[in-house]
Amino acid sequence: MRHFRFALPLVLVLASVARPAIAQDTSATHRAAVRELIEVTHLREVTEQSMAAVMKSQIEQMPQLAPYEGVLRAFYKEQMEWSALEPEYTRIYLEVFSEKEVRDMVALYQTPLGKMMLAKTPVVIAKSNDFATRRVQAALPLLMQRLQAAMQEKPPAPAAH
Repeated sequence: MRHFRFALPLVLVLASVARPAIAQDTSATHRAAVRELIEVTHLREVTEQSMAAVMKSQIEQMPQLAPYEGVLRAFYKEQMEWSALEPEYTRIYLEVFSEKEVRDMVALYQTPLGKMMLAKTPVVIAKSNDFATRRVQAALPLLMQRLQAAMQEKPPAPAAH
């Protein structure tokens, strides 16, 4: 019984120490699995489409930017260049998902169900973003009222120079 009392804390300590090592597994096969997942999910194309949608949305929300669309496009291309994004996406997937989890996702996304999910997820995200934007915009007058009331109760402190 005495050994069991020390065994449980020892197992917990070893598990907590081992988990970061597992999370940091960057074996060649794990990296290959992540590359395959990025390909199967068309992450590059989805990212490029998302950036185009963000730019379009910005111009719709601020029409005064329309004459500067070229500047915006160049900026997004510079900041969101796939050659700069891919290593970061790879690092994130390596940190978050085990090799088995990545391989399971690849297998899922190669099925008809997975392909349907990949095709429809951007639509769900776009509709969700539109809904959230409309909801917040509709509530902005309420936010302004609350901010004005808060400012009347407690004026902001002067800025320190």
